[in-house]
Amino acid sequence: MVQPVAAYGSDVCPVRFTAPETMPLANIPCLGTVEITTAEPSMANALAAAIGAQATRVATPSGTADTVILTEGLTNYPSADRHWSALAQARTARMPGARIVLLQSTETVSGLPGLSRTLRKEWPDTNVTTLSLSATDAATRATHTLAALATSPTDRLLTTDGQSRKTHLSPTLAPPTSSAHTAPALWLVTGGARGVTATCAIELARRTGGTFLLAGRSALSAWPQGVAPTQDLKALRAALAQQAVASGEKVKPADIDRTARAALAGQEIHATLTALAAAGATAHYVQLDLSDTATLAPAIAAIQAQHGPITGLVHGAGVLADKLAMEKTEAEVRKVFGPKVDGLLALLGAINTAQLTHIGLFSSASALFGNTGQADYAMANECLNQLARQLHAQLPNAQVKSFNWGPWDGGMVDAGLAAHFAQQGISLIGQADGARIFADQLLSGDRDIVELLVGDAWSGA
Repeated sequence: MVQPVAAYGSDVCPVRFTAPETMPLANIPCLGTVEITTAEPSMANALAAAIGAQATRVATPSGTADTVILTEGLTNYPSADRHWSALAQARTARMPGARIVLLQSTETVSGLPGLSRTLRKEWPDTNVTTLSLSATDAATRATHTLAALATSPTDRLLTTDGQSRKTHLSPTLAPPTSSAHTAPALWLVTGGARGVTATCAIELARRTGGTFLLAGRSALSAWPQGVAPTQDLKALRAALAQQAVASGEKVKPADIDRTARAALAGQEIHATLTALAAAGATAHYVQLDLSDTATLAPAIAAIQAQHGPITGLVHGAGVLADKLAMEKTEAEVRKVFGPKVDGLLALLGAINTAQLTHIGLFSSASALFGNTGQADYAMANECLNQLARQLHAQLPNAQVKSFNWGPWDGGMVDAGLAAHFAQQGISLIGQADGARIFADQLLSGDRDIVELLVGDAWSGA
C-alpha cells in the first residue's frame, strides 16, 4: 500500500507571471511635470520626445517634479553600482505625492522591483513602481513605457510586442510523490557550512549522497584548548578571559570576542561536516569569500581539478545591512550585493554551466513584498529570481529553483525579529520543514516552476 505524502507545514506557492495583457497605446497620460534621468541617454531622449514639452532631462532629480523616470536600471553599470544609483536617485526624487518610475532591462540581472516594493512601504506618500523592459529600440520602449504609465501604477514586465505582465502567487503546492531528477555527484554549497543552508545541505545529503563542498568566509578554527565546549558566546568569552588572566596574558576584549566568534563558527562548521558524513556524503570545507570576486575563478579551477566538475550548485550565502532607504550608504549596498549577487555571477562565470543539473538559489520573501529597512536585501534577492528565470531558459536540462524564503525559526531570525514577524501574523518556517521543502522541490519539483514563495504572504504586498 502506498503511504500518503505528509503535507508541508508551510505554504509553498509558485510565483508566476500573469497572462499578457494588451496595453492600449492611447494618449500620453497625465504626468504633470516630468523629469527623466540621463543615465541611459537614448531612452531619456526617446521618452522626452514622446512626452513633449512637459518633460525635462536631468542628471539628478530636483525633488520638485510630479513624475520622475529613472533610467539608471537600463545602464551597463556593474550590478551594485546600478542598484545603488537607482536608490540614490529615488531618494533625491522623493516628494509627497510624486510618482517615481524605475526602469530596468530584462536582459541584465536586475532587482529594482525589490526596491520599489520596499519604498512603497517606507514612503507611503510616494508612488514608486518598476517597469521591466524587454529588448527593442528606445523609441518602442518609450511608447510601451507611456502606455504602462496610463494604466494602474504597479510593477510590470513589458514584452516586446507592448503587452504587460505582473507577478502573482499560484495556489500552494503539495509535496511531490516521486523523484524525477538524477542527483548531482558534486555539490558546491555557498554559505552552506552554517545556519539554514547547512540544514538544507544535510537533507540533500540524506537523499543523494555524493560529495559536498561547503564554501564559506569563516576559517575552520580549532576549539581553544582547555576550554569546555559551549554554544554560548557570552560563556565562551568569559572562559577565554579567565584563561588569559590565569596565564598572565593581557588580551583586549575585542580580541577575546574575535577568538570566541571564530571558535563558535569553527565548531558549527565541524558539526555540519560530521552531519553530512553521517548522512552518507563525503564533505569538505572550502574557505571562499564570494565578495572577493577576483579570487573565485582560480579557486573554482583548483576545486574542479581536485574533485571533478561541479554538477549541483546551492547558493545560500548572504549578509544583512538593514537600515531605512533614506539612511543607507553605498558601502552597505555593496556589502549586501557582494556575496549575494556579484559572487554568484562570478561563480557562474567560472563554472561551465552546461554541466550543472541542479541550481538552488536562496532568495527571500522580501524580494516579492519589500521589507522596511531592507531595500538592498530585497533588490539583491530579486536579482536571484530574475537570474533563475534566465538560467532556466538557458539550461533546458537543468532543475533551477529560486526559493523566496519567509523567516526561518533560526538562521538570521533572532528573538527580536521573531517577535516582529509574529506581530505581523507571519509564521516562522521550521528547520525540518524548510529543509524538506528545499530538497523536495530542488530534486523532484516541477521543472517549469522556477520561483517559489515558501511561507506566508506578507501584508501590504
